[in-house]
Amino acid sequence: MTFDSIEQALARPTNDLFWVEYANGKALCGHADSFYAPEIPDKYLVYDVGNNKVLANVELNGTVQRFSFYRGCYPSDSLAPGIWWFKDHSEFGPFRFHLRLGDETFDLAETDWPLRTDLLGNILPRTTLTGPGVAVTLISYAPISADGAERPRALIYGLMLRNTSDEPITGAVIPPKSQSSDEAGAPVHETFTAVLDGVACHDGEVPFELMPGETLWTPAVITPVPGQVNVADVAKRTALDWLNETLGYFHNMLGELSMPADPFPAAFFERSMLECFLAIAMDESGEMVGANWSGFPSTMQIWQKDLYHSCAPLGVHEPELMQQIILWFLYRSVRHKGDKIYGGYHLDGGVSFSLTNTLTPVVQAGAYYEATGNRAFFEAHPEVMARSCELLEAVLETREGEPVLFPSMWLSDGPSRGDYNTGSNVVAWLAFNLTAVLVDDIAGDAALAARYRDIADRIHADIDTWCITDGPLGPQYTEGAFKDGTHETHHDGEETDTTLMPHYGYCAYDNTAHQNHARVAMTEDNTWYRQCSRGIKDSTWLEDPDPPIEATYPGYMTGLAGVANAEEMSGPDGAMTIIRQRTDVDGSIWWWPFCDGHISRAYEIHGGVVGKSGWAAGVYACHFVSQILGLSYHGPSRTLRWRPFSPTSNFTWTDCRLGAGRFSADFTRDDTTTRCSITNHNDHDVTAELEIILPDGATAASIQLDGQSFDGSTEAGTFFEATTVKLSVGVPAGTGCTIEAIC
Repeated sequence: MTFDSIEQALARPTNDLFWVEYANGKALCGHADSFYAPEIPDKYLVYDVGNNKVLANVELNGTVQRFSFYRGCYPSDSLAPGIWWFKDHSEFGPFRFHLRLGDETFDLAETDWPLRTDLLGNILPRTTLTGPGVAVTLISYAPISADGAERPRALIYGLMLRNTSDEPITGAVIPPKSQSSDEAGAPVHETFTAVLDGVACHDGEVPFELMPGETLWTPAVITPVPGQVNVADVAKRTALDWLNETLGYFHNMLGELSMPADPFPAAFFERSMLECFLAIAMDESGEMVGANWSGFPSTMQIWQKDLYHSCAPLGVHEPELMQQIILWFLYRSVRHKGDKIYGGYHLDGGVSFSLTNTLTPVVQAGAYYEATGNRAFFEAHPEVMARSCELLEAVLETREGEPVLFPSMWLSDGPSRGDYNTGSNVVAWLAFNLTAVLVDDIAGDAALAARYRDIADRIHADIDTWCITDGPLGPQYTEGAFKDGTHETHHDGEETDTTLMPHYGYCAYDNTAHQNHARVAMTEDNTWYRQCSRGIKDSTWLEDPDPPIEATYPGYMTGLAGVANAEEMSGPDGAMTIIRQRTDVDGSIWWWPFCDGHISRAYEIHGGVVGKSGWAAGVYACHFVSQILGLSYHGPSRTLRWRPFSPTSNFTWTDCRLGAGRFSADFTRDDTTTRCSITNHNDHDVTAELEIILPDGATAASIQLDGQSFDGSTEAGTFFEATTVKLSVGVPAGTGCTIEAIC
């Protein structure tokens, strides 16, 4: 998406979903299924933009409500079990333009002009205000180069003015002003505003005289002091160049995904990826200093488990960023010993304090290598493998009793249920498995690799022995097992490592015990399920009378993991329909969307503290790509794996990034033919391993490769009640192929 002019960019149509129109006290929106739609307008509806060094939250009327930037991070003895690192940040706002028309001056944050706000490329918020004889379009973007190497510590906040009258107009655009203190009034840091592109600004105003149809572009830049230095970084390029570069960066991350028969899951994937990306915080030098909950609000606290889930899809779709993330977690994943008491428990830290958090950098390092095959990173940072092995050995020392399973007290702020928490031990299995590959491939230590593989196999066997029980639908994974052989069968809304078991490769998507686990979690057989919200109540807050939080958003992703067909995905009561209804009109999701039986936002529920959910967004992005679209890439062997499921729509994903691979994938099916087309955009050959799901009850009469009978070997498989055909084809660099299964 490259534009020749700002006018061309601002005139571009957007998707049909995430737009809002408001005029004369009435609102319309593209995402009318959203339970938040009747709340328009309200101050908590904000569109988020950022480049990791800065974060801006933009109101419906185009006002930059908050502008935040980050500094360092440091350990802290927090009362919350899921937090033991904090970061410094400053927050300023609001920033708004004023417009003088003749003798009258308008504060664009306060006008009652009709407006339309949408998303350019499903990424950048764009607002058009229709005033007397003028149209004003506002756009906000944090500049970032297409390759991600440049992230100026700044926000470009631009105004395009058009004379829509039949007469000449005169006046002035008055850009946002600098601010000298943060929201709390502390004059520690300041912001600096300037005008880019050589626009003439006199006494804080940009005067104009516009003939009918003429336009004026006024790009302001907002930076922390020393603003002159940061403005110089931005001024290396024009505002148009930065817009093209910024959109190019996100295109490199997301490609272009289309699901014509069911567009919401694809558009929501893009919005979820942005919420994950916007959680990440960097200081002025570009060094990672932690994260927020998600894109709103910026926080001092760093929730470790939230950050893990927010980062997970970035390892596939923005792997260069994952290198910094691994290094940040490496010596911060184990909670240090503290003096606080929470829920009667001392927050005394150690590897068993939160097993899943302890193993975060181990899993991230292994998953990064699996997606990229990048040996150079590990050779440049030998501490990554050394620390991974150190953490695994420390975990082994915590084993108690007969099974090769490990204790854990906490998930995040909620407890790990059972003596052997299922999800925590799935993460342990994954960590040993992935590290076995690393020490074998990178260090050449075959003996240690074999030892870790053996431990992983024993963990897997013992999870399946200890952590499966007979449930209402048959055998199911449980929340955890106790040493006496009993089980915690009720599912906690914060337990999503069990939800991700197929994504982790622990079991197949259609594994009976996993499917039953996901399905039962969304019924009243689960003590923590709430019919009023059709969600799972976070067990941390079960006894909290004020407020009665009735759904935690990650729980809805567990429902999606139990989808077996189109009706269960996007039918009237489908899991994706439930998610769609609880997604805000800008495409973002809030940690807690329900309070006391009513749709609400976590920021309102919890007194201006808790915001959007990068945790849930990350789980969705991982599950959607690997299980619904069925795509993954194994970097070391240069193998694309594809088992397309997508029960509600054909799809085309052009220029999609999967670890070290870049591809285009097109999937179509009808009553007789299932077609998978692959284009290899890499400079190396790849192997494509496909599993094609045939229509229920059908068998393949023939397999064709590029219109000719396929002469390679095939293997039959199953997916739920359907038959599948498995095959492998080579795809040379820069070429493509089409495989058809004809029934």
